[in-house]
Amino acid sequence: MKRLPLPETIPAGIEVWLLEFDFDSTWLADDWAMLSADEQARAQRFHRQQDRVRAIATRAALRRLLAERVVLPPNELHFVTGAFGKPHLQAHPGIEFNVSHAGSFALIALSTQGEIGIDIEQRQRDVAYLDAHVLSSVEHAEGIWSSQNFIELWVVKESVLKALGWGIAEYLQAITVRPNHDGSYCIIHDQGEWAGVDAWSIGVPLHYAAALALTHQGKSRVHECSASLSYAD
Repeated sequence: MKRLPLPETIPAGIEVWLLEFDFDSTWLADDWAMLSADEQARAQRFHRQQDRVRAIATRAALRRLLAERVVLPPNELHFVTGAFGKPHLQAHPGIEFNVSHAGSFALIALSTQGEIGIDIEQRQRDVAYLDAHVLSSVEHAEGIWSSQNFIELWVVKESVLKALGWGIAEYLQAITVRPNHDGSYCIIHDQGEWAGVDAWSIGVPLHYAAALALTHQGKSRVHECSASLSYAD
């Protein structure tokens, strides 16, 4: 597991760690012993060995990282989940985290600066059929996103919704994403009760795409979105 370098515009207090899976490893006993009974039961429900390895190794890595920060043994950490299943560390509300995995890799994001979301996907994923269910009306009109860069849009939207703690399928079209010149994104949503969100592209291995999102109050810290942008356009 290694810590990834992040764009300079991401606030201090944010970390992203890359975990590469060894699907042939027979050394998962230490990871397994670190998990709670619920986490072990969840991992056992996966039918494919690779899916079980991803679940066990990612959760154990998350526990190790969090344990270092709260100075507790990894197996003594307790998690609670929100309405849409996003976990939080019980008794330590100042530390937020999120995880995502795809193919041979997982990303673990840690934050002391607010709610965080992260997503990683394989670029060869077939996404042509998703256009009608993902693009906002503004994105349809502007034509910025196509099948060539659709995975980039997908990871941004998923990371944003994970940071906000909402379900992915219900709100994809509520978010408009505009790329900036520096690897960050201008995020606009039509939900008045939601917090503001900043998002960035994250450098990951070849054939993968990833994005990080961070909630905040008020205007974007990265770029102020165009005042003329409207969902009525």
